[in-house]
This record gives sequence, structure tokens and C-alpha cells, in this order.
Amino acid sequence: MKIEFYLHQIWLALICILMFASLLLPIGQLVDSTGASAELTNFRLNFIEGDSSGAMWGLAVILIAGLCVAVFELLLSGFRNFVLQKRLLVFLMLLMVGYYIILVAYVLLVKGETSFSPCIAGAFPLVCLVLEYMSIHGVAKAEAEIIARANGFRLRD
Repeated sequence: MKIEFYLHQIWLALICILMFASLLLPIGQLVDSTGASAELTNFRLNFIEGDSSGAMWGLAVILIAGLCVAVFELLLSGFRNFVLQKRLLVFLMLLMVGYYIILVAYVLLVKGETSFSPCIAGAFPLVCLVLEYMSIHGVAKAEAEIIARANGFRLRD
């Protein structure tokens, strides 16, 4: 039995790694005019004084759901169900867009008189969005290659 390897599987593995890293790293920092700062993570808002607010859990839920879908997509990519793979990738892209919509809403609600500066992990879902777009084209290309090989031999009527 021959196991085929596709390029979009590399993109899917990178998506999983970036989503997991984004879960663990801080995504932004809020600083007010007095110098007090707060660190924004996907789970909570940590103030420098040691207090924290757990109101940011919606971001983590979206990333965890996206990570589960991405891992399932990576496992599914070994099989030739290309239609389901493309649908899951579109769903994953919608999750990442929803992540940024909720992130902007949270920042606008919390910001007040402070200034927000994003960290590098805040850009990881955007990189995942680009990789998901590349994966959709990789899946379509793999599907086209398989169809072309299957239609290479045909009986004439």
C-alpha cells in the first residue's frame, strides 16, 4: 500500500502549531497614562498588580475549537475526502475571522483611556488564515491531480 504525501499537510501542521502557540502566548498589552499595564491573553486580562479578569475566555474557546478542527483536518488529509476537507478549511477560516472580530470587540470594550499594543502571538491567527487559504488550493490541486490520473485511461465507445 502506497502512502501519498501532500503539500497541504505541511500547511495544516503549521496551522496546528501556530494555534497552539497562540493559546499559550500573550496577544497584547494595555498601558495607561500612569504607566500601569495589563497583559491580554486568550484566557484572561492580567494586571501588573497581580489581579486578573477572566472575561477573555471567548478568544480561547474559538482557538481551541479551531485547533480541534485543524487536527481533525490534518488526520482527514490522509484520506481522499477532498470535499469535506475544503468545507472544513472554509469553516476554519470563518473561525479565524470570528476570532479577530471578537478580539477587536474585547479591545474596544477594555481599552478606555489606555493604549493597546499587540504582541507577536496576536498575528498567529492571521498567519493561520493565510495558510488555510494555501491549504484550500493545495487540496484542490491534489484533487485535480487524482482526477487527471483517473481519467488518463478511458474506454472509447
